[in-house]
Amino acid sequence: MGQAEAERIAPERDPAVTTDPQGVVRLAAGFVIAAIVIAALYFGRDILIPLVLALLLGFVLDPVVVWMVRRGLPRMVAVLAVVGLTLGGLVLAASFLATQVRSLGAELPTYQQTIQTKLEALRADMRAPGLIDDAMRFFEGVRKDIEGEISRSAPAAGPAAATPDVPPAPPPAVPASSPFEQAALWLQALAAPLLTAGIVLVFVVLVLLDRQDLRDRLIRLIGGNLHSATDAMDEAGTRISRYLTMHLVVNVLFGLPLALGLWLIGVPGAILWGALATVLRFVPYLGPMIAAIFPLALAFAVDPGWDMLLWTLLLIGILELVSNNIFEPWLYGSSTGLSTIAVIVAATFWTALWGPIGLVLSTPLTACALVVGRYLPSLHFLTVLLGSQPALDPPTRVYQRLLAGDADEAIDLSIAEAEDGDVIGFHERISLPVLRMATIDHGRRSSAEHRLRVVSGMAEMLEDLRELHPPDTRPAGVPERIVCIGARWEVDVLGAAMLAHALEVSGLPALPSRGTAMDRDAIGRLAPATVDVVCLSIFSPDPRAVTRIALRRLSRHLPGVRVVVAAWQAVPAEAAPDGASSGGADSPIPGHGDEAAPVMATSLADVIVQVRRLAGDPVAGFQAPAAVANDDERVEALAASGLL
Repeated sequence: MGQAEAERIAPERDPAVTTDPQGVVRLAAGFVIAAIVIAALYFGRDILIPLVLALLLGFVLDPVVVWMVRRGLPRMVAVLAVVGLTLGGLVLAASFLATQVRSLGAELPTYQQTIQTKLEALRADMRAPGLIDDAMRFFEGVRKDIEGEISRSAPAAGPAAATPDVPPAPPPAVPASSPFEQAALWLQALAAPLLTAGIVLVFVVLVLLDRQDLRDRLIRLIGGNLHSATDAMDEAGTRISRYLTMHLVVNVLFGLPLALGLWLIGVPGAILWGALATVLRFVPYLGPMIAAIFPLALAFAVDPGWDMLLWTLLLIGILELVSNNIFEPWLYGSSTGLSTIAVIVAATFWTALWGPIGLVLSTPLTACALVVGRYLPSLHFLTVLLGSQPALDPPTRVYQRLLAGDADEAIDLSIAEAEDGDVIGFHERISLPVLRMATIDHGRRSSAEHRLRVVSGMAEMLEDLRELHPPDTRPAGVPERIVCIGARWEVDVLGAAMLAHALEVSGLPALPSRGTAMDRDAIGRLAPATVDVVCLSIFSPDPRAVTRIALRRLSRHLPGVRVVVAAWQAVPAEAAPDGASSGGADSPIPGHGDEAAPVMATSLADVIVQVRRLAGDPVAGFQAPAAVANDDERVEALAASGLL
């Protein structure tokens, strides 16, 4: 049956999209709620930022507290000990780094002469004649021409317009501030960070002390199914704790080799730059670049030549490559589950709301949003937008590319899916689901143009796969000729071509028919003496009527032929036409005496098994179990155990 007849059978649908008033109201309500939440995050940042920082630090420190509690310490003592050790470590690290900064600051004036010498050398090189000099002369000439045109087009100024040059007034003298005023300014500048740090410290202690109570309150706040809320809390805690811990490990694995390498190269303050890189790498994207500027600038200032700068640049480049391609994939794994674009968008969003602190907190907060969207149906769109998992499964992706008319990309996706050489598995996973989706959409929502794109693109895809995976040599003992034919329309014909390819790859000499079983000319081209088995491909939820007509025509032209009905969208017990069997038992076709009944199959593997059975090999199509290397030893051990 042609495309025109298929379109005539399918009912026409109104292409206009109907508007759902309730859907519009829900969409508007969603936008209003999102605006309220964003406004609350922005205006409440002074309270939310310390709270979020405390929660994240609680995720990091809580495993240590739990370890101490299991060793017999009271929780209060364990919390105070962990917080005290953490603060002590931070104070010691800050004092050590401050000492490094002071010593480095005392040495900076000695590097001034080296910097001036290098800049003068660069300036002399830039003045040397060459390509840059010619380019500068060209741009200078263009600038003079533009200024000349502007001066000629401007109105001439009269004598009254000329004004004598007036010397600029000297800037007013700034009175020197007293030590008390300077101390007040320092305290004013440090008041906000110290206040935030104090609030964070108090929140951390409270979170560590009342972790279980806080967990119960969050579960009650989430509401709904208790199982889902518990799973959401567990997954969020696991993801964030693992992310922060692995992030710290990756940063340390970057900072320690950097400090050691800078010390060997001779860059001053190597430990300072290694520690700074460890801290700054918590800032996504910008942190590593900022951390690399300081040692590079110092290497430029210290060495009169260029060797130290080049070695420092090479060291940072190698460490970045090793960290990004070895340490991060190995340690991170799927700790966050966020896509790359989600991380970038989240960093931009949280930075706009909360500034630099939002940039640091963007990934953990987005990971929490991903987990919440996974367990709350109303927020499931967050999983689609933020998750690293593909939004569409492979068959849907191929089908969408075909609908869009992008057959080349659909072919590329299919080749990538079939690169392991498992053609039969590929057709089961990809080709059959794509053709099923095309059948379901036919007459419902797809237009004639979409159907044409799917049919033509699918034909190209099957042809390319046939060229990439040619059939094997036919073994002895199989039927001389197997014909695969579609029942009535183009998708059935595509299924027949797919089936023929799968049979050929499995060693069966199959031939796809160009027409359908409803086409008398296509059936008439089949020679009865050379056809042993006919595989009838049909995509229909209820193939009874079509299969009955096709079988009648096949039996009239090919008497005695064995038929395998591949009802791809039917359940075997319900789809088998009168006289057909789903398990391979023979029974006569109505009105044809004692001829063998057709065999029903609903999957590609079933069709291959049934065709091999009709060839006289009842166990063909099944793979032998894999041999175990130490099978004899295992059998002896089992016999010695007395269980037998």
